[in-house]
Amino acid sequence: MIRNIIAGAVMAWACAGVAGADVKVAPAGAFSASGKLAMKKGAIPVSCHTTFNGQVSEQGAIQVTEVIFGGMNPLCKSIKALELPWQGQVNTPGRLTVDDMQVKIRVPLLGGVCGPGPVSLVWGNADGSATFDAVTLGPDCAMDGTMVTSPQVDIRRTGQPVGAPEAVGETGVTHSS
Repeated sequence: MIRNIIAGAVMAWACAGVAGADVKVAPAGAFSASGKLAMKKGAIPVSCHTTFNGQVSEQGAIQVTEVIFGGMNPLCKSIKALELPWQGQVNTPGRLTVDDMQVKIRVPLLGGVCGPGPVSLVWGNADGSATFDAVTLGPDCAMDGTMVTSPQVDIRRTGQPVGAPEAVGETGVTHSS
């Protein structure tokens, strides 16, 4: 009960924070974002085919409800998303943030928890993609990769027509907590 109240409050806060971003997301609703994600815990890298499933509102509130790590590397099965759903928001047409990302790597001696913490992703409208560009997640984790959305999501400033030149995205990703 308390967790549901807190989750509702976080979603309301995320929606309120997005209102200032002045964005329009289309299509709103369920999305899936998939691609190759290279994760590193300490000095051990592993590359996995990763899928993020969730919901996005027209105003840019994001909720990630499921994360699937797969692929040929057997270590991918040792990675698990924790504390779902994750909340987030579109900050600008070129950047979005997932506020409470947390994963556990279940490998003896070298595993552990990454996060929770915010991660900032670069958004690309040309292919509806979110890019982890040297994203760090405390205490000692890093991620690189591009996830392409299905259906292809388009993020614009409110009033900017589809097909208009995309706003220049911000560079430099931060993100340790």
